[in-house]
Amino acid sequence: MADLAHRQDHSRTASQQALRMRRFYMSVGTYFSCGVLAEVCAVLGYLPPWLPAWWALGALAVNAVFYGVLRSELNLRLRDPSMTEAQLMVSMLAVMALIYHTDALRGAFLMLFPVPLLFGVLRLRLAQIARVAVVGVAGYAVVIFLLAATHPQRVQLGAEIVNLVALTGVMGFVTMMCAYISGVRVELSHSLATIREMAQRDALTGAFNRRHLMETLEQEVQRCARKARRGLVLCLIDLDHFKKINDTFGHPAGDDVLVEVARCVGGAIRSIDYLARYGGEEFVVLLDMESGDEWRAVCERTRAQVEALRVASASNCQLSISIGVAQYAAGDSALSLVDRADKALYAAKDGGRNCIRMALPNWGQPA
Repeated sequence: MADLAHRQDHSRTASQQALRMRRFYMSVGTYFSCGVLAEVCAVLGYLPPWLPAWWALGALAVNAVFYGVLRSELNLRLRDPSMTEAQLMVSMLAVMALIYHTDALRGAFLMLFPVPLLFGVLRLRLAQIARVAVVGVAGYAVVIFLLAATHPQRVQLGAEIVNLVALTGVMGFVTMMCAYISGVRVELSHSLATIREMAQRDALTGAFNRRHLMETLEQEVQRCARKARRGLVLCLIDLDHFKKINDTFGHPAGDDVLVEVARCVGGAIRSIDYLARYGGEEFVVLLDMESGDEWRAVCERTRAQVEALRVASASNCQLSISIGVAQYAAGDSALSLVDRADKALYAAKDGGRNCIRMALPNWGQPA
């Protein structure tokens, strides 16, 4: 149903935003660790005493911007809502600022460069990870060039060239490993999505299965009880004389009939409605409708289209369905709604099949 799909999309978006916030907090923790290291180096005399405070202030300002964008959900308008690549680029620039001001420990600070790439495993593709790595290597080369041009006494050019070559090799290796792991993660995500879909769908007809139906029905009944939706109608559909079809044409033909009936019912109902296979030759349709007889037109259209349906593997077989309908009433549970629809379905069977019967909300005889 459209409203259900909208709420599921909203829930999925909220879950993704929560994950992005957790990743952001992880990156903030990395900045904090780096700031502590910078302070220790300043105390030991390897960095200017003023640098850690100004560096921390800059890191705080940048992360405040990222935090504001995430909390306001402005990131959802971006091509990459996680902003992972942008955050990694900024972190590379932050490390370069520290490297520029240190001398004896410059090589030690180079070990910080591969750290941002590890965050890319969670999100980025090979090209994106490679761009971040190139920024890191190129940035270090620029730092060395600037130092050699302005403070040549602070640079041992031969050693820095060795550092640059080593950094290039390490960043290249880490990039390839991160890209491989990221690819595996994507494959696992696709596999999990497929498994989740299979767990929700009937293998034969492609309609939602009974488990998904009952979970959905529980949610929708609760929403009706809170008056959070306008109404709910449950239609229990049974394919008439299905055993005879199996006995006459064989079970493969019976499967073909079920597949075509499911397709036909799915095409007859509205896009905002919901279809599930309840079991055997029974299907359930949930209609998003207010009180009244709106449901009758949908059910009659469904009944007529199935009656006109022809299946090649069961040629000359006249198909028909019986439909029991129950409309949500105050106090209904998911089970009571199904039970009333089931009573109405029995009445439709007793009434000669190929017809529709509506259950009364007081559990009385169907109307």
